[in-house]
Amino acid sequence: MESDSIQSTELYIRLLEWFHANRKPLIIGGGAVAVIAIVIGVMSWQKGETEASADSQLLNTPLASLKEGRVVPTPASTFLDLSKDYPSTSAGEYASLLGAESLFLSGKYPEAHEQFSKFIDDNPTSLLLAQAEVGLAASLEGEGKNQEAAQKYQQVLSGYPTEEYITSPVKLTLARLDEELNRPEQALQYYQDLMRINNPVDPWAAEARERAVSLIMKHPELRKALAPPAGANPGASSPLLNVSPTAQKPGASAPAPAPRPAAPATPAGGKQ
Repeated sequence: MESDSIQSTELYIRLLEWFHANRKPLIIGGGAVAVIAIVIGVMSWQKGETEASADSQLLNTPLASLKEGRVVPTPASTFLDLSKDYPSTSAGEYASLLGAESLFLSGKYPEAHEQFSKFIDDNPTSLLLAQAEVGLAASLEGEGKNQEAAQKYQQVLSGYPTEEYITSPVKLTLARLDEELNRPEQALQYYQDLMRINNPVDPWAAEARERAVSLIMKHPELRKALAPPAGANPGASSPLLNVSPTAQKPGASAPAPAPRPAAPATPAGGKQ
């Protein structure tokens, strides 16, 4: 690959030298456009080779490794250096986001915040923008800025309302934050929204139901919000109405909510 790249660079330089040496007769003969087209073709070829090299390096970089029985994220610098070496490539863009995620997974929330923000500023039209915005919200949460994090998660919901792979985990996270901020009614609304997903194996819907059951056990007054309006079809009532406050053994703790902060959503089609 390296020798091919050197050869293509040399060919490009020779074409430029030849064009400058013969530019007058070429222009007179009307052949300048053809030569420029050839040069552009060589440049495109080089760009293709650069993309291929960047893709290869990214694919050969593991996301994490095992050390003393623990999963350790690959250092963020590995991805960030790759993104600097291959700017303006899709692999370089992806590597930049993975670098931010590595900082997050390492618990370096302020640094992750900065890197996610940089990605958003540098790539305003990226297909990975939603994931970066979720990462920024999660970093804010990691810094203990729950109110700001909730606002950012709300912005993500507003910006990507039809992207379920983004909105579902965000709704679950917002519900958990609402519980922590003592807003059980709002949390229940998110859980109910997720439970309406018409997919019996959807993991977010299943998790939402478990958390909703736990929430109602802790706040039995919420059962009133689940009751159908007068005259409504009894079959339309929420299945959560059947949750018994005594379903849990006395003294047993409710299922713990997911650990905070939530990890940024994995980019669609990304490596695992």
